[in-house]
Amino acid sequence: MIKDVIFFLFILGAVVGSFLNVVGIRWGSGRTVLGRSSCPHCNKTLKWWELIPTVSFFILKARCSECQAKISWQYPVIEIWTGLLFVTIPLILLPVFSIYVVIIIYDFKHKIIPDPLVYLAIALSLIYALFNLRTFELIDLAAGPIIFLFFAAIWLLSRGRAMGFGDAKLGLSVGLLLGAAQGFSAIVLAFWIGAVYSLAYIFLKNDKSLTMKSEVPFAPFIIIGAWVSIVFHINLLHVAIF
Repeated sequence: MIKDVIFFLFILGAVVGSFLNVVGIRWGSGRTVLGRSSCPHCNKTLKWWELIPTVSFFILKARCSECQAKISWQYPVIEIWTGLLFVTIPLILLPVFSIYVVIIIYDFKHKIIPDPLVYLAIALSLIYALFNLRTFELIDLAAGPIIFLFFAAIWLLSRGRAMGFGDAKLGLSVGLLLGAAQGFSAIVLAFWIGAVYSLAYIFLKNDKSLTMKSEVPFAPFIIIGAWVSIVFHINLLHVAIF
């Protein structure tokens, strides 16, 4: 029975992830999310069997059936990860994390976080924090503003070169949603994951134009750090204090 529920949640998450891919790609482009999906290279309208989350990607061997253009690995990665989100985090957090998925997609592509998305995430996170007033302590309610001020200070002192102001807004949402212990842990994990990714990308890409000063979107690392913190119940705040 439990396995059936887990399987159902994963499939549901993969389907939602397929939709979030569309939202993230079309956001700000002028295209409606309700329009028919098509190949971005030859504009061929995709058939139903070409739209099965993850499965179609491998059936088509990661290529358009019409023009043979490569299909981005973004599609199955987002679909599988969203499926894992549905299985591993409390259902009440899924609306916010669904917004986070769209933010990741958009930030990777444009290196900016859309205000409407992050403001909606903040609003939902605040509602969640207020709903949990009985279990949250004062420090938990202050976690969001503290993380926001930390990132905002980096943004201000570096004049936007080290971090975008959108990251500060995202940090506010994560702090409100996770509270002090896991919110702090999420941010520490974000820096660790970001450092490992950046070093690996520089060395594996073998592009001489890439350096430690190259621009890398930080929002995905904040969000992944938040997810890891929730799944493994990480409390680095306790380590930092004691």
